[in-house]
Amino acid sequence: MLVIASLIGLAGAIAWYLSNASFELREITFEDDSVDVELLIPVAPAPAPEPSPTDRPPAAAPVPTGGPDTDGVARPAWVRPPAPFYPALAQGRGIEQGVVQLRCEALASGALGACEILHESPSGAGFAEAALASTRRARVRPYSIDGLETDSTIAFSVRFQMAPEP
Repeated sequence: MLVIASLIGLAGAIAWYLSNASFELREITFEDDSVDVELLIPVAPAPAPEPSPTDRPPAAAPVPTGGPDTDGVARPAWVRPPAPFYPALAQGRGIEQGVVQLRCEALASGALGACEILHESPSGAGFAEAALASTRRARVRPYSIDGLETDSTIAFSVRFQMAPEP
């Protein structure tokens, strides 16, 4: 009987401790800088073999199938280019201009996906962060082959120029 009473008392003490204890989850930050982006250019399917001269229907006039390239390929183009804010850190340091070179996925949806900073000048003044933030609002006309939109990779520069004081 004493053992049962001891176990009930121990369970009550544990329940009281747990109800009054505070638990906090540790915040863990994970960064993976080992991802490489590889440019894969979609390849059009091989043309079908030509039928023999006796099987051919009468020839029609050639019709352009694509945009300006007339080969059925539409390259990515800006619909809404990145429009970054001038970094406060650079402004505070008196840096009047900067440039960031980026390489981003141009998704078939028109949004920009994963971006990689290729170069930042001057470095450490907040230009790279501002350029990356502006890519979230940017939109492109996606790469397409014969009207089929597909993901691709684009490289571009974002230039910063401090506005002159009035």
